[in-house]
Amino acid sequence: MALGLAAGSLIIAVGSVVLFRVDPLHSDFYPPCPFYALTGLYCPGCGTTRALHQLLHGHLGEAFGFNPLMILMLPYLGYCSLSYVMFAVRGRPLPSILTSPFWGWLTFGTILLYGVLRNLPYPPFSLLAP
Repeated sequence: MALGLAAGSLIIAVGSVVLFRVDPLHSDFYPPCPFYALTGLYCPGCGTTRALHQLLHGHLGEAFGFNPLMILMLPYLGYCSLSYVMFAVRGRPLPSILTSPFWGWLTFGTILLYGVLRNLPYPPFSLLAP
């Protein structure tokens, strides 16, 4: 468990440094979104790399413009990650939140709806496009 935690932490650290240093807007280093490449439509994750790059540079507004759903989900993802770390370190996770099937289905539905709405060419939905 500790080895997996160390490896995961190292991958996140190296990935963050690369993402901080290599701007996705001005580089061909990052692969394009396969869904967008095949369909010409934005998936719910489109803009995440650009948003995280902006967030690492402290530009919350620009990050929100690239993928608002991902930015809004970061606190929950951070809590889940911290809970995993606490489980690895002390043998018990943080208290579970939003773990019932209802919350899982609500999250799934929200992601699907977001993926549809961000492809509509009408305001205010067009603001969701990266």
